[in-house]
Amino acid sequence: MSDTQLGYLILGVGILFVLGLVFAISSRVPAAGSRAAPPPGVHLPSPSLLPVVMSVGAGLLGAGLAFKPDSQIMNWFLGVPGLLVIAYGAVSWVRAAGHEWRETEQRPHDDAKGH
Repeated sequence: MSDTQLGYLILGVGILFVLGLVFAISSRVPAAGSRAAPPPGVHLPSPSLLPVVMSVGAGLLGAGLAFKPDSQIMNWFLGVPGLLVIAYGAVSWVRAAGHEWRETEQRPHDDAKGH
């Protein structure tokens, strides 16, 4: 297996890991009586720096794969923190969306003009 193929394999496994993590967090069994559709008042998500955090993690992972010693799969000092930052960003983003969902369900929402 060439280095390029190995790099694509590592990226593919990382992507599948993050998607699996997001699916596992977002598909937890809902409480009895909860709705499947978003409650009234859920609109666009609040501004967040989490996409930027995930981009920084992806940059670290890419740098770890690009700037590696010849005898290693990747530069572990760049790649492992990159994977951890990506996982942290994905988990935090999903948790923030769930928090906003629950908060909107619990408080009354006026459907005034401009919402």
